[in-house]
Amino acid sequence: MRDKKLPTKIFGEVLQELRLQQALTQDQLAERAGTERSHISALERAEKGPTLATILGLAEALKIPAAQLMGLVEERLREL
Repeated sequence: MRDKKLPTKIFGEVLQELRLQQALTQDQLAERAGTERSHISALERAEKGPTLATILGLAEALKIPAAQLMGLVEERLREL
């Protein structure tokens, strides 16, 4: 059986990659998404899983559809 924390880990990796591709700091992404830097850090390190509201806020902050964000996570999971 797949590790239940794996989707959270993959989400964090994808989030960090997207943030870095846009040359954003954790502070900048947090400000855009209306959250704290520590929350972004915890998501990227898979210490916290994202809520639906968080996913929507991050997607808007990254200027991508939420479906695209989650699609990248799903794609990565399928590759495993």
